[in-house]
Amino acid sequence: MKDSGIDKEMHFLSHLVTIITMTVFSGVLILLDIILDWEKWMIPVIIAGLLLCLSVHISGKGSGRTRIYCYAVFLIFETFYYAVSINTLYDSTALIVIMVFIFSMSGERFLVAVTTCGGLAGMILHLLIAGGEGKLKLDASNIVRSAWQFLLIVLGAVLADRMSSAWFNTEKQYRHRIDDILEENERANNFLANVSHEIRTPVNAVMGLASIMEKEDVPERFRGNVSAIAEAGHRVADQVGDIMDYTEIDMKKLAVSRERYTINSVVGDIITQLRFTEDYGLDLVVDLSPDVPAELIGDCGKIKKILRHLITNGFKFTRSGGVRVRICTKKRDYGINLILEVTDTGIGMSGSEIEHIYEKFYQADSGRSRTAGGLGLGIPIVNGLARAMDGFVHIESAPEEGTVVRVSIPQEISDGSPCITVANRDSVLAAGFFGFLTTKEPRVKEFYMEMITNFVTKTDVSFRRVSSLGELERLVVNSSITHLFVGTGEYIENKDYIDLLAAEMNVVLIEDRDFRGEVGENIAVLRKPFSGAQLANYLEMTYVSSPKAEKERMFCPDIRVLAVDDEPMNLHVAKGIFETYCMRVSTALSGAEAIEMCMADDFDIIFMDHMMPEMDGVETAKRIRQSAGRLGRDICIVALTANVSSSAKDMFLSEGFDAFLPKPIDLMELDRVLKRVLPRSAIVYDPLSADSGDDTEPPVPADPYRALREFGVDIGEGMGYCQNDEGFYREILAEFADRREEKLGKLNGYFADKALKDYAIRVHSIKSTAKTIGADALSESAKRLEAAAKSGDERFIAENHEAFAKDYGRLLQLINELTGDSKEA
Repeated sequence: MKDSGIDKEMHFLSHLVTIITMTVFSGVLILLDIILDWEKWMIPVIIAGLLLCLSVHISGKGSGRTRIYCYAVFLIFETFYYAVSINTLYDSTALIVIMVFIFSMSGERFLVAVTTCGGLAGMILHLLIAGGEGKLKLDASNIVRSAWQFLLIVLGAVLADRMSSAWFNTEKQYRHRIDDILEENERANNFLANVSHEIRTPVNAVMGLASIMEKEDVPERFRGNVSAIAEAGHRVADQVGDIMDYTEIDMKKLAVSRERYTINSVVGDIITQLRFTEDYGLDLVVDLSPDVPAELIGDCGKIKKILRHLITNGFKFTRSGGVRVRICTKKRDYGINLILEVTDTGIGMSGSEIEHIYEKFYQADSGRSRTAGGLGLGIPIVNGLARAMDGFVHIESAPEEGTVVRVSIPQEISDGSPCITVANRDSVLAAGFFGFLTTKEPRVKEFYMEMITNFVTKTDVSFRRVSSLGELERLVVNSSITHLFVGTGEYIENKDYIDLLAAEMNVVLIEDRDFRGEVGENIAVLRKPFSGAQLANYLEMTYVSSPKAEKERMFCPDIRVLAVDDEPMNLHVAKGIFETYCMRVSTALSGAEAIEMCMADDFDIIFMDHMMPEMDGVETAKRIRQSAGRLGRDICIVALTANVSSSAKDMFLSEGFDAFLPKPIDLMELDRVLKRVLPRSAIVYDPLSADSGDDTEPPVPADPYRALREFGVDIGEGMGYCQNDEGFYREILAEFADRREEKLGKLNGYFADKALKDYAIRVHSIKSTAKTIGADALSESAKRLEAAAKSGDERFIAENHEAFAKDYGRLLQLINELTGDSKEA
């Protein structure tokens, strides 16, 4: 082991005491030289020597041993000069003894011996000079006094040597013990890491099997047991992950990555991962300040872990109310400090508990009311992750008043534009009819109100809040409200009136977790927990059909469309939808193919996917525009992507896209985009047919989609994406399951090769196509794996790939059985 802290402190102290003694003694010598008229030439010598020693001490040049010897030589020289020059022999004894004890602190026994011998030699020389000049009387008194001076120097040297030896022997034993403790701690950490790896394998198996059983036809009396097994497996997996994180922190093996990421994606992933908060019956309020830069450079994986630990800690120690997450920034020369502030309404902590909270396995008064278990590693992990990123953690708390944990992390800025914007804010007049009546905790109501206020202020959206039905009625009469946000309690009390308003304006219901009532037509639902980015998305989208749209259907005859996507199923769906508008549709499976087709033909609109291998949608669009510019063509390009965040929309528009259309394709949103990008002359309307089909068709004797429903596929949602055309839906099912072995082979191959970029593109494709057929659970799993692949989180992928691949393969098999296609390639 290198020098211990005490060893370093003792060396520093001995150097400091030596320097102070030398400085004081030098000053005394100069005064004595002047007053007693000693050798005047010694004054500049003493000053030069003192300045040299001070410069060596301040600069820290050379080893500690070299410096102490430098000081010692000069101090011995000064002592010798003093001993020779002073008239009384006995004045030098105390100085020599002091020097002996000072040098003993450094552990240099040689210096102690030299100082002792030098002091004795100086005294002998003084006696000889005094005796030769006849100034020394050799009577009994002087002989006894001189002998005592010699004896005091010798005894002082022996005592100092014994004390120094005892101290340094003790310190040596201490260092050996520290070595043993550190070695034992490292063995313990290695053991924990190995055990964690060993436990992870069977836990993953339990979780995977439980997940499969949940999708199968398990008797109702066993379903609760299967869910309990799955939940326990997830909890063990989380705790194993915590142990591995802490061992990396404790062994100082934590690696920090630098990558570009969007804060919106971090918040979105956290909200998705923490849906479990419903089990606590508590609120989660996510207050993301809209002025946080859209794209930062840092380790987003560790930031997600910090947020997850802080939020779960808050819920564990909160009986009622909820947790607020506030994310904001402070500008600095290097970029920003990202502030993650998590506040709960829980039991709080005392001052002594806060002092111990950073210790591993410590749980603040673990006997008090808690709603969940834990290992006591949350705050130590948060502290370790923050320090690894050059950040810090600050905690404020008081018993029964809740806790505020604030983490500050330096981050660089990649894109300084706001992370949340409302593109059409000048045309928006939003109203809020909510008081969060169903929320009993006053502080949680304050959290929601502060979040709304922060969003409205930073996005510069015109907003009016009303607290009663009468105020709302007056506001509707006197203002042109475009969007109305309604709380669950207010909607329940005034349902009929608000349902009528939904035909005139965009109405968004802020839905509580336990709300099970019917929602009126044209009312959008915003489920808790939500963030400002979702509010912005709702403000930018239209949910109310115009009177013309209710009576007439829009067509775009002979409009030439090119759909570009690397996933054949997405192209099949898009082609089917666009053809219902009487468009002439062509498709391309890659950016290169799209460029070739645009060179050979002239298209009115190109719908471009973003994430494609080899050449993404942004680069493809740029090349198409360059080629079109040389040919004098004007091409409209619409981004077609599953990334619906506000920052993504801004990015696509800044890259030259004319519009943005989220996947899966919503027909009302597609109508809005087409009206925006096409000339009015290209759009025609025909009356909607009242004939809904042939009622004489015989009923289906059995549900052909039973197996898919039991697997978790929402058939109604998938049909909705296909305009309730069952034939079309079966076509996209067949397309989804086509070349089953090839698709599974690619997925598993990318996983085995750790080709994260290709893996991200593959699961991104599965995410959007699964959503289109109604397989929401599989789509969500693919979304999490895509985020992990983009952030380089190989551990998350390794933990979840096998179960995901099994679910994907099972779904493909079920669809093959439904469609009667048994082809494997």
